[in-house]
Amino acid sequence: MIEHGYHSAYVWQMGSDLNDETLKTDFSRRRLPRQVYVPYPRDRDQIFGDLSQAEAFLTAVLDGQPVGYVKVQTELPTRIARISDLAVSAPFRRQGIASGLLLATLDLFSHRKFSAMILEIQSKNDPAIAMAGKLGFKFCGFRDHYFPNGDLALFFGRFAL
Repeated sequence: MIEHGYHSAYVWQMGSDLNDETLKTDFSRRRLPRQVYVPYPRDRDQIFGDLSQAEAFLTAVLDGQPVGYVKVQTELPTRIARISDLAVSAPFRRQGIASGLLLATLDLFSHRKFSAMILEIQSKNDPAIAMAGKLGFKFCGFRDHYFPNGDLALFFGRFAL
């Protein structure tokens, strides 16, 4: 069984400054006093209950056992693919499996002539944010109370696939 939660020693904290002429918002990486366990923002029913609505579901398998997966939703009129869920079993993390799943997904949707791929990531998921940057994804927005558990989402995109 794939464990969806993760540990993090950092969080991306939002700050804003509003005056008469400008609104500035920024995110800064902050070290937490101690490493914390962060539960995944969706439960299993929310992830797997609507697989018929997913455009793609890719699985990483090692020695005949699933060790990770990526779930992709699409917006067909705009040809945008959105990674809604990405998980790797805890013993297999930091070995390139999530990166491999994302690269395979990018390849699949670039061949299908999609214009962009968006990752939605919890602001506490420092390892996923670092991976997004390494794979060429750029910060492109945020939304507070986005996930079912109320967490803030950061969005990272790759455009012109």
